[in-house]
Amino acid sequence: MQFKPLHTSFAALAGFLLLGGLLACDKQATDYRAFLNDKEKIYPGVMNQLEALPGRDRVRFSWKPSADPSVKSYKITWNRGQSSQEVAAITHDPAQTMTATVNGLTEDSYDFTVYALDGAGNISVPVERSGIRSYGERYESGLRNRGVVSKWFESATLVIQWATADTVHTGSRIVYTDLAGNEQTVTVDPEVTETRLADCREGEPVSVLSGYKPVRLAIDTFYALKPDTLKF
Repeated sequence: MQFKPLHTSFAALAGFLLLGGLLACDKQATDYRAFLNDKEKIYPGVMNQLEALPGRDRVRFSWKPSADPSVKSYKITWNRGQSSQEVAAITHDPAQTMTATVNGLTEDSYDFTVYALDGAGNISVPVERSGIRSYGERYESGLRNRGVVSKWFESATLVIQWATADTVHTGSRIVYTDLAGNEQTVTVDPEVTETRLADCREGEPVSVLSGYKPVRLAIDTFYALKPDTLKF
């Protein structure tokens, strides 16, 4: 009996396996193209450092734009994609900052999705920001003016000692009448514990109206519904 050399048999087997692998790879690639309708999937460059800042019936967005020159606009969606706002890509310089404000929101919490679009309608990988609040009358109705611990006159000087300010308090506006009969306005910062109005006319009303921001980076200030009038 005559035996063929082993190296010939291994070469034939290797060739068979290689051919099978190529056919399998070709089939897989064809299947993938069919899945994408024979089109390559393109993802435009995504923006960076997206921030969403709450305000009165609105939310303001800021981000660093994509350097991808194919990006033509950015789209902000909410309400599970049923509402949207599109913003033109005015720059592709990542050192710049782009902003957009979504107005007309009801007082609620929202989940936003933002992505870039190119001229062909391809979209980037989405960037999400969830639980972003829009504030309004409901929030404002719960605000109160900063408390006054004590108040008194020292000759023509009105002295006001303040209660500790709330952490979201931005300041209080005092309106009073000076000795010449003119209305004056003074703003008192949250860290101030005592205010002295050296030219306040005794017997005239003094009002206090306090402002608040629901969060530190909120874009709007909210105020108590009406000023408190200090009584003596």
